[in-house]
Amino acid sequence: MQTLQRLRNTLNEFTPGNSVSELTKQFESIAEVVFNGRFVVNESYEIYPVEIEFYFHDEENGIIIEPQMYHVGALPYFPIGSICPNRSGVDITFEREGKYRASFLIRGYIYKSLVENGDPYINRDMKKSTAFKPQYLWEDLFGNASILDKGLFITWVDNADYKKIKMKSSPRVNIHKIEGESEDRMWRFTNLDAI
Repeated sequence: MQTLQRLRNTLNEFTPGNSVSELTKQFESIAEVVFNGRFVVNESYEIYPVEIEFYFHDEENGIIIEPQMYHVGALPYFPIGSICPNRSGVDITFEREGKYRASFLIRGYIYKSLVENGDPYINRDMKKSTAFKPQYLWEDLFGNASILDKGLFITWVDNADYKKIKMKSSPRVNIHKIEGESEDRMWRFTNLDAI
């Protein structure tokens, strides 16, 4: 299986902007890279993110803070590309120690088997953006492996054919407007080509 380095390079090279609007543009670019790839789990099935939300907390200067982010403050920093399950779903992190915390949270995905015939399914309610079930993502990423057999192996694979994605941005789910900001952060991105 061909493994490109597009997502790895994008997250490694990320240098945050100094405003919400700059970060919004940067996150849209990262979302397009994410929507051009997938997780492969135990070489048995694929998880294609179709909806993600970004979180960012400036720990060095406090210019842009994220009051509702789970992993801030004295908690250890995650290496870039770490999978971080939490009560909202699963985050993929891209942090810089002493500088900032950043991640994208998977809010919707398509599951496709590589070993069984059948239609892919999508974990996202098309009518209600709040109907995503994070426990399904936990089960799909972590629940189909025996520790007594091969264990669990999750890897990211970039699509060989990179394409421009039609996207929609919107406010994040269950996140209140940040005090002192005039509007919601439009850091939720949906891949309209996939749904």
